[in-house]
Amino acid sequence: MAKLIHNSYGKNQVRVTKVERDGARHRVYEFSVNVRLFGEFAAVYEQDDNALCIPTDTMKNTVYVVAKQTTIESPEQFATVLAEHFVATYPQVSATRIELTESRWERIRIGGGAHDHAFTRAAAKRTASAQAGGDAPLLAGGVRELEVLKTTGSGFVGFHQDRYTTLQQDDDRIFATSVEAQWEISDRAADANAIYDDAVATILEVFATHRSPSVQSTMFLSARTLLDRIAAVQTVHMTMPNQHHILAKLEPFGHDNRNEVFVGTGEPFGLITATVERD
Repeated sequence: MAKLIHNSYGKNQVRVTKVERDGARHRVYEFSVNVRLFGEFAAVYEQDDNALCIPTDTMKNTVYVVAKQTTIESPEQFATVLAEHFVATYPQVSATRIELTESRWERIRIGGGAHDHAFTRAAAKRTASAQAGGDAPLLAGGVRELEVLKTTGSGFVGFHQDRYTTLQQDDDRIFATSVEAQWEISDRAADANAIYDDAVATILEVFATHRSPSVQSTMFLSARTLLDRIAAVQTVHMTMPNQHHILAKLEPFGHDNRNEVFVGTGEPFGLITATVERD
C-alpha cells in the first residue's frame, strides 16, 4: 500500500518584462516568476483524474495577464497580487506560493541626469516571495548575486586544527563573496522598496567597515544590524560563499608576494549560512 502525504506543483521561470509608460518617462521591470499551488490535487496523482488540475501553461499565461492588469509598485507587491489571484480564482487551491527574481534595470545617466527610457542592467538581483492561503501568510524581500570584495580588514585565525588541517592562519586576507539574503516582512503595508534599499545599504556598510575575524561573524553582524534598523523585518536568512583568493607563488621566479598577486578559485569553496530572528 502507498499513501500520498504531500503534493504541490507549478510553473517555474516564467519570464515577464513589464514596461510602464508615464508620458516620456518609462519604468521597466523584468521578472523570472515561480508559481507553486497547494490544494485538492490528490486525485490527479492517485486516480488519473485531471478535472481539478490547473495546467501549468495556464499559470504562465496568468502571470502575463496579471502583469498587464497591475501597476507594479515593488516585486513584493507583484508577488502578493499573483499569489492572491490563484487562491481567489480556483476553489481547489488552498495556498499559493510565488517566488520571483527581478533582473534590475537602472537608468543610464547622461550629463548628470537620468535618461527617460534607456537603462543598464544592475549587477545584483532583487528577490521577493509571497504566500496566500495556508496557515502563515509570508512576505519576504531579498537580494542575491550581490558581489563584494575587500582587500584588507579580514582574517581567519585561531580555528580548530587537527591532522587533516593544512590551512595557514591569516590575519590579513582578501574577503570576497556573493551575498544572498532574504528578509521576512511582518507588515505588508510597509514600504518594500525602502526596506530593500536600507537592507542592501546595511549589508554593504557592515561588509566594508567590519574588521572581520570570519565570514560567520560578518554575516551575523549584518543580519543583526539589519534587524536593529528595520522594524518591519522579523527574520533574516543569509548565505555567503567564501570566494577564496590564494597567494600566487612567486618565489621560484625571484619575487616576494606581499599580498599583491592572488589566484581566484571557483571551487571548492566554503559555504556559510545563517538565520537570525528578532529576539
